[in-house]
Amino acid sequence: MAKVLTEGVKEDIKTEELLVKNGLVFTEEGFREVTIKINEGKIVSIVEDEAGPMIETTGIIDASGCLVVPGFIDAHVHFNDPGRTDWEGIETGSCAAAMGGTTTIFDMPLNCSPSIINLQNLLEKREYLTSLSYIDYALWGGMTGTNLNNSQELAQMSERVIGWKSFMSESGIDDFKYLSPNELKQAMQAAKEHDKILALHAEWENDIARLTAINKKHPSMNERSAFLASRPISAEEKAVCYALELAAKYGTAIHFVHISSPKVVGLIEQAKRSGVDVTVETCPHYLIFDEEDFLREGAILKCAPPLRPRVEVEGLWECLANGMIDTIGSDHSPCLYSMKSTESIWDAWGGIQGVQFTWLAMVDEALKRGVSLKQVFPLGTSNVADRFGLADRKGRISPGLDADLVFIRLDETTAAEQESFGFRNPFSPYEGRIFSTRIKKTMLRGRVIYDDEFGMANEKLGVCL
Repeated sequence: MAKVLTEGVKEDIKTEELLVKNGLVFTEEGFREVTIKINEGKIVSIVEDEAGPMIETTGIIDASGCLVVPGFIDAHVHFNDPGRTDWEGIETGSCAAAMGGTTTIFDMPLNCSPSIINLQNLLEKREYLTSLSYIDYALWGGMTGTNLNNSQELAQMSERVIGWKSFMSESGIDDFKYLSPNELKQAMQAAKEHDKILALHAEWENDIARLTAINKKHPSMNERSAFLASRPISAEEKAVCYALELAAKYGTAIHFVHISSPKVVGLIEQAKRSGVDVTVETCPHYLIFDEEDFLREGAILKCAPPLRPRVEVEGLWECLANGMIDTIGSDHSPCLYSMKSTESIWDAWGGIQGVQFTWLAMVDEALKRGVSLKQVFPLGTSNVADRFGLADRKGRISPGLDADLVFIRLDETTAAEQESFGFRNPFSPYEGRIFSTRIKKTMLRGRVIYDDEFGMANEKLGVCL
């Protein structure tokens, strides 16, 4: 656990009724100089600073010099709880998320043990996680060949999950099997029947298996180059095209996770315009790092799909600026350091630890590129809430919604150093970076859960949505 947790936030700013004043607040109308009134964890009203009367209240938070934005929603994390808490756990994962301004996460159904592919595992996970999280959370359910034919159980699970997650290639987890092309047809129909989004890891397994076998034995190629060659953009493109055809046929709502190529984003955009109910997520690591970073740094940047050439990174930023990216997810996929320090890159765990730095990195990079923060912030707030049915509670600074707020300064920096990491195993490809922005406070339902001076709150206030 990070050293910043030792003291905890000041008790005098934990109040039921309070005002947030003097900040530049991100609202549906853009950034505004307004006062936010909060009562019992909800936003009661937003009052223009220059015209609004002073409202009697028990507390005031001075947000001078800060942007005040909705708490970020990360729809893609692996906190590995229960079963693999030595890799992470929701306690440390939610701590790191809060330190980075994230107030809600959707935990994936694999990397915990057992995977969430039946009702019993789901109910046990929900019960186990109670009172362990610093932030609010929802759970994905897993749809695999194992449970596709159990329609009654899928119906019961669908009432308790934010959506379904499936793989079109090997997941790396023994009890979470990927879907064959025929099984994906069944999954599309089941997700439609239960009116839930189907999130897809889209890489074509047959191509990956064939190319892996070839490139592992390539006499003139080093292992890192061979790994990149084993998972080309064409495998991602093939899987996405197939899934889009099925989604159009069955009317299924689908969400592609961690898309790594602008060409693939373009294909999804075309389908969206033709009426397919589809959204696309990318991750900070595909917008910041490239294949040269992986070739130099190795396993710490191993992920699937792999990092792409710099031209692909730049193309993704063009897609983002043009409104073709719907959401940003960290795909926080932690592990023990020993699982990265393997002799062979093929044996190293594929996943990047980054939930604490998602929005520091995104804001930093957007400012460098001249991309408007008005375009960037919805990718982790209102867009996510709208897509996953949380718009009546999360994702905006608006009366009636949860008072989940993040206070960001653009004139202070943040150094990514091991002693400040909130996640369990202190390594990350972001280590050593200096971000040109700083998270000053994070609020969950009107309570300050992180303060950059005093650290994390002692209470774990997170609930399952």
